[in-house]
Amino acid sequence: MLLALGPLACGGGSHQTPAPQSLTETLAQFLSAVQASDFHQMGALWGTERGPATDWMKAEDLRQRLTVIQKYLNHVGYRVVDGPSAVPGNENERNFHVEIQRPTGCKVVLPIDLVHVKSGGWLVHDVHLDVAGSPVASCRP
Repeated sequence: MLLALGPLACGGGSHQTPAPQSLTETLAQFLSAVQASDFHQMGALWGTERGPATDWMKAEDLRQRLTVIQKYLNHVGYRVVDGPSAVPGNENERNFHVEIQRPTGCKVVLPIDLVHVKSGGWLVHDVHLDVAGSPVASCRP
C-alpha cells in the first residue's frame, strides 16, 4: 500500500520523466498523447526552456490550455512535411511543419516549435493554434 502511494507523496508538481532527447521523439510522443487525450503526458512534453509545464504551471491553467490544444490538434494521423528547421532569432528552438489529419477528414498543415530544455532534451513549445483553423469547421477547398 505504501509503495502505491509513494509517487503521490513526492508532489504532483515535480518532473518525474526526463524530456525526450531527440526532436522527432518529442514530437511523436506529444502527438501520440494528443491523440490519446493523455493530458498528463501532454503537460510533461509541452513547456519552455526552463522545463515542462507540469513543473511550473498551475494545474487548472495547464488543464485548460491542454484541453484547447487537444481539441485543435486531435487527429487520426499525421505526417511531418518538413523539419526540423532552425527558428530565426532563437538558436534553442527548432520547427517542424506537420500535416494533421482530423477525424472529420480535413487536413491542415501547421508549424510546431520545439525548444531545447536547459536540463537537456526537447519539449514542444508552440503549436501555433492561430494557423490550425477551426477543429469543427468543414474542410477548406
